[in-house]
Amino acid sequence: MNPGQVQYDYRHAIGGFFEFPTENARKLLPPHLHPVEPHHGQSVLSVMAFDFTAGSVDNIGPYGELVLSVHVAPRIEAGRPMARAAFYPFLVGTTTKESREHAIARWHLPHFPHNIDMNVTIGARDITVGAAHGGAPILDLHITDYQWETVEHYYQAYMHDASGSYMATMALRGRFSENEEERGGITLHPHAFTAGLDIDGVNTTPFRELWMRDGTQTFDPLETLQPGVR
Repeated sequence: MNPGQVQYDYRHAIGGFFEFPTENARKLLPPHLHPVEPHHGQSVLSVMAFDFTAGSVDNIGPYGELVLSVHVAPRIEAGRPMARAAFYPFLVGTTTKESREHAIARWHLPHFPHNIDMNVTIGARDITVGAAHGGAPILDLHITDYQWETVEHYYQAYMHDASGSYMATMALRGRFSENEEERGGITLHPHAFTAGLDIDGVNTTPFRELWMRDGTQTFDPLETLQPGVR
């Protein structure tokens, strides 16, 4: 790792990309960001779940994390690796107070203010993550595998709060499987965690499924963006 980078180790990182109404996406984004539309009127909801084993800073220990994001256009700059995708995380949930406080302070990420529960079930060629809070279900995410390879992929995440606008560049390394076979799915439950979504408008079959195993997520130092700049 280079100086200033922060690394998180995970057993599993899974994600599904789901179409949902652009009208809903715009309500979740700050004014300077615009959603990516695979089809007119339809944007992309990303649902990611991580089973972290450790982090390189702040002694936060193992924890689970659930991230709801809207896809936005990546920033392209000379001399930097091309990002596979860019996200605006509009809500993050964690299973521990320590990990939540760490991510708020370091990354300016908006968090659900309570610990959530996450249950991971691994099958022969699939994985399911169930998330709940206070005994009430939040969502169930089911992801399937395809062919596996070892990769290093780059992504961007945008953050915005009362203190300003920020961007983080991250690298995910590990065993990777991706498919567009439409075998996975998601069930979204009415809950404070999903209140920003028009649940009935979300296509519950992902047009892309991602699964990474036994890898690392490495963040470069957070960049402060000037007003009006993406």
